[in-house]
Amino acid sequence: MAQKMKVPVEQGGALARLTSPFSLLDELRHELDRVWEWPRLGRGETETPRMTWWPRMDIFETKGKLVVQADLPGMTKENVDVAIEEGDLVLRGERTEEKEVSKQDFYRSERTFGSFYRRIPLTFEVDPTKVEATFRDGVLHVELPLPKEEKKPKAQKILVH
Repeated sequence: MAQKMKVPVEQGGALARLTSPFSLLDELRHELDRVWEWPRLGRGETETPRMTWWPRMDIFETKGKLVVQADLPGMTKENVDVAIEEGDLVLRGERTEEKEVSKQDFYRSERTFGSFYRRIPLTFEVDPTKVEATFRDGVLHVELPLPKEEKKPKAQKILVH
């Protein structure tokens, strides 16, 4: 039986804080480029990162926590990176091919290998020290505590002159 293992969660990241609504569009374009490997002509980038697969995920809320479960078959916790970056939950990793199976003139490969990247926008602030991530039987399980109460701004009447 597989043993339950803790996956470290870190805060920070390479992306600069978004400073304008247009930077949100740039971020979206960048994410779409990464997924579909669109060429980046005229943008100063010469090489497109290779993303060859996209793990399937379930995201749900239960018992005051947001739970993210990602199917990562054939991977180990050492190949998975979980981080809180710019207020988002980021999952990334790489699955490497062990060996090639070929027989005479026949070749068949249905499994995918390579890197993946998933970014889940969060609508609340998260303390990375309170995030719990475990990896067991090829499933990454991340629990993020939800805030006890939402902070809503109070309505205030503005005097019109």
